[in-house]
Amino acid sequence: MRKWLEGLRKGGVRAIIAAVAVVLVAGGAWTLLAQDRGEIVARVNGEAITKDELYDMMYRYVGPQVLEELILIRLVEQEAAAQGITVAQEDIDAEVAALAQQVGGMEQLQLVLAQQGATLDQLQDDIRRTLLLRALLEPQVKVAEEEVRQFFEENSDLFAQREMVRARHILVSTKEEAEELRRQLLDGADFAALAQQHSRDTATKSRGGDLGWFGRGVMVAPFEEAAFALKPGEISEPVETSFGYHLILVEERMEAKSAEFNAEVAATIRQILTEEKMQEQLGPWLQSLRQKANVEILIGR
Repeated sequence: MRKWLEGLRKGGVRAIIAAVAVVLVAGGAWTLLAQDRGEIVARVNGEAITKDELYDMMYRYVGPQVLEELILIRLVEQEAAAQGITVAQEDIDAEVAALAQQVGGMEQLQLVLAQQGATLDQLQDDIRRTLLLRALLEPQVKVAEEEVRQFFEENSDLFAQREMVRARHILVSTKEEAEELRRQLLDGADFAALAQQHSRDTATKSRGGDLGWFGRGVMVAPFEEAAFALKPGEISEPVETSFGYHLILVEERMEAKSAEFNAEVAATIRQILTEEKMQEQLGPWLQSLRQKANVEILIGR
């Protein structure tokens, strides 16, 4: 649960969702321990260790911190309820889907959770709390138009369009093989089909050699030079690199363009500044919520 608060302080909603994906919620484990604290959890040369002993040891080392975090989580939930704020299941599902995409799919996400002793239900619960907190804080954040414009002027390079191409390639071992395939392509053969049949690049072969969009500085120099010299629809001569010989087909290209301040850019900047201000206000807001609350600590007396 510490990750729940740390993630909010450091990186907003996306950061916390990523954080809780790899953390076992300690409170759930403690609830399990509390169910029957006399139960034996281990034996050492026949001598029993009970849940009571394990629980007391856990509380001694991390208990006060986790308890404080549980208190803050409960206060956030109570404040949201008082203001009539709820989170729709579809919003939670959208965040889970985005996180799954980041880690390589839903199966991979569930594997990561299982490795940490966590469940998808726990992840969804943490996401719900995070979205509740966002809904509570965001209305208190104001971003002036002057701030948006100033951010753009100081960071305009972030919004500039780089020169990019979308390309396919076929990788083979010899120049002769590349030349023969190029001849077939010029005679009307399908580039993607030939890539699937002949390319040695196992990462792109199944996609017909599709490399997607890329800018300068990504590919090795000879490949980049050839790709950016082509017009859409053109096929390169065989290009030699340390990997072998490539045939390159450029399908689309985007020319470099300086940043332009428009409604879309302004909305993006406003969201960035909103996240920053929410992070700045989180600590004082939680502290204020805690100070106003009637909290009675019963454990450890």
